[in-house]
Amino acid sequence: MAEHHETVWSKDFTLLWIANFLMAAGFYFLLPTMPVYAMKVMGANESQVGFVIGVYTLSAVAIRPFGGYALDSVGRRKVFLWALALFALFMGSYYFATNLVFLLLLRLLHGFCWGVTTVGGSTIAADILPPQRRGEGIGYFGLTMTLAMALGPVIGLQLMGETNQYGRLFFTAMGLVVLAFIIANFIRYPQLPLTRRSISWDAFIEKKVLPVSTVMFFSALVYGGIVSFITLFSKEIGIKNGGTFFLAYAAALSLVRPTSGKLLDRRGPAPVITVGFLCTAAGFILLSLSRELTGFLAAAVIIGAGNGMVWPSIQTMVINMVKPQRRGVANSTYFSALDLGIGLGSIFLGWLANRTSIGTMYFFSAFILFVPLAYFSLYALKDYNAKVDRGEVHD
Repeated sequence: MAEHHETVWSKDFTLLWIANFLMAAGFYFLLPTMPVYAMKVMGANESQVGFVIGVYTLSAVAIRPFGGYALDSVGRRKVFLWALALFALFMGSYYFATNLVFLLLLRLLHGFCWGVTTVGGSTIAADILPPQRRGEGIGYFGLTMTLAMALGPVIGLQLMGETNQYGRLFFTAMGLVVLAFIIANFIRYPQLPLTRRSISWDAFIEKKVLPVSTVMFFSALVYGGIVSFITLFSKEIGIKNGGTFFLAYAAALSLVRPTSGKLLDRRGPAPVITVGFLCTAAGFILLSLSRELTGFLAAAVIIGAGNGMVWPSIQTMVINMVKPQRRGVANSTYFSALDLGIGLGSIFLGWLANRTSIGTMYFFSAFILFVPLAYFSLYALKDYNAKVDRGEVHD
């Protein structure tokens, strides 16, 4: 079985890495451009932009438990490939949106596909990776999102251009996902026994990972303010291409992820996650005070470094707490917490920005992060360590 390979960069992991990167790049083409599209073409205000972003992530939350169930009970290959194909179809469909209601419907359907493809990719990666290098491997796999985040927003804004070439933007993104689908067909998917479970709470939610996933939920709340408003904030302070934020953010995330994964494998999650939260909070304070490019990019680097420590560490903890046959459901629980946090954060922080300012909203976000830090230190870490002591953490 692929689980016993000693190398991280096996052929199947490499193909999966490339496919996931291309899929994510298509998604990140739309990250800074969708708020502009909603405002300029659909006439949306800040609160409505929050809903356009939020409905996407909330729909991903709604589908993830079913996606995780399907991955474990129907099979990795079939579910992952179908989700990729539909993801590509809906990507191109944005060009035909005629009003805000139609756009919201497309965001809902597209979010369903995003929910299944992301949990599918990470679950398959966990199956392929050698257990003793899983933290490191998950860190490398997370670079698919990180590098896509670095390149996607900048390229997406260039494709859209000053003359708003939305067709070029949407169909190029669609082409990348079609290529990801083609590559994904060449992966040898792990042949794990299918888990047939009756329809119940346990079939869709992994209770063991709920405390750690709760930490992820609160961490993701503030990221909702980044994905929804960083482009608008950059224009507000006189920076032309808000995509440079994601470039700097992703560069820091790329550098930190593999190192934090190795440190997690050797030292455990406590030091990595604690430092990560403090770093991210400092970055949000700096972002709220930024009025020129240097501070703007410095904040991006600090926030990226912080999330590069926190996010892969939490995901590795989640994967370690379940048997291989439950990884689909465990990953769906983790990603549901992530997307629920981003979705609700987009809506709540959009409401706050509309009543105060985007800068004030970012300042407030820094203090939100002390909630998951306290919860992690006081409860989630103790729960995880107790499971380690009882032999419930699986290598």
